[in-house]
Amino acid sequence: NKLNEFLTEHEVESRILAALGLCVAVSLYGLKWIRKRRILKRINQEKKRRDMSLQLMEKLAEKFKKQNPGVDSRRILSMSLQELTEKLRDGSLSPESVLYPYVKKALEVTRDTNCITVFMNDCETQLQEVKKQKQKGLLYGVPVSIKEHVGYQGHPSTCGLVQYLDELEEEDSVIVKVLKKQGAIIFAKTNVPQTLICYETSNPIYGLTTNPHNHTKGAAGSSGGEGALIGGGGSILGFGTDIGGSIRLPSSFCGIAGLKPTPNRLSLHGVRPCVDGMLAVLLCIGPMARDVDSLVLCMKALLCDEMFKLDPRVPPLPFNEEVYSTSQPLRIGYYETDGYTLPNPAMRRVFLETKKAAGRSWTHAYTVQTSPN
Repeated sequence: NKLNEFLTEHEVESRILAALGLCVAVSLYGLKWIRKRRILKRINQEKKRRDMSLQLMEKLAEKFKKQNPGVDSRRILSMSLQELTEKLRDGSLSPESVLYPYVKKALEVTRDTNCITVFMNDCETQLQEVKKQKQKGLLYGVPVSIKEHVGYQGHPSTCGLVQYLDELEEEDSVIVKVLKKQGAIIFAKTNVPQTLICYETSNPIYGLTTNPHNHTKGAAGSSGGEGALIGGGGSILGFGTDIGGSIRLPSSFCGIAGLKPTPNRLSLHGVRPCVDGMLAVLLCIGPMARDVDSLVLCMKALLCDEMFKLDPRVPPLPFNEEVYSTSQPLRIGYYETDGYTLPNPAMRRVFLETKKAAGRSWTHAYTVQTSPN
C-alpha cells in the first residue's frame, strides 16, 4: 500500500522521526519524574520542620514543668475562657503557666489526631512582648491557635498546596496583629484540606486529621484541624474560616462552638483565599471555642479600634453589648431559597424546626423576599 511505499522510500527519515519521538517521550517522563521527586523532597522537608517544632515545644513544656512543679495543669485546662482571662488579668495566673499546659495537651491531641501543622517557634518572644504591654488586653496571656492559611510572619500559608510551601509570609495577617494587641499568644497552626474546599481535612503535605472523640472518624472541614485541637482540649480559642460550612461543620463534628460572622466583619487581610476573585459567596474568618460565651468574649476583643485602623474595609462597628444583652425580642429575617438553589428536605426541615423553636422563646422571625434578579 501507499504507506509502506512511503516508509520504504523514506526509511532513514522515518527512523529519525521515531528516534526523536522516543527521545521526547523519555524526556517528558524524566521531567515528570524529576518534578515528582522535587515535590516529595519539599513535602519531606516541611514534615521535618513540623517535627522539629513539636520537639522544641515538648522540650519547653517539660522544662517549664520541672521548674514549676506546683502548677495545676489539670485545673488550668478545665477553666472556661472567661475564668482564665480574669485570672490572667489579675495576676493569679501567669501567661507561662497557661501556655505550657496547653502546649503539652496540644502535643497529646495532635499525636492522636494529626491536627497541628506547626508550633510557633517564637512563643517565648511573644511571652516577653505580652509582659511589656502597659494595658492588658481582653485576651491577655490566652494561647490561641489559627488555621493554616491565616498569615503568620515567617511561615507559609499553603491551603494544603505544595506550590505555596516556599512563599513565607512577610508579615502577620491583620487578625493575628489584633490578637497580639489584645495580649493573645499564637502558639500553633492547624491542618486544612487541600484547596480548603472539602469536608474532610486531608492534604498531601500534612496528612489526614481525625476526630478527637473517635479516631476512626473525620473532623470535617475545612477548619478540621481547629475543630480537632479545640475539641480534644488542646486549645481554648482558635480561628477558622468559612464559606459553605468550614467553621460550622468541624464545630458540629467535634462538639465545640463556632461562629461564622457576617463577611468582612473581621479582617481577611493576610489570609490566603482558597479561590482568587470569588465574590458570589464570600470567605470570612471567625472564632472557634468550647462554648458560646467564649465566642462572645473573643468578638468583643476583636471588634476594636486596632482592627478598624489596620483594615479600613472593616466597618468600624464595635460589639453592641446592649443588643446582645437585651431581653427584648429580636427581629431576625430568613428565607428558604435565594432563587437559585433549594435546600435538601432534611436541611429545610431542621431549619424550620429551629425557626419555630426560636419563635417560641424570644425571637420574632419574618420572611425576607428574595429574587434571582
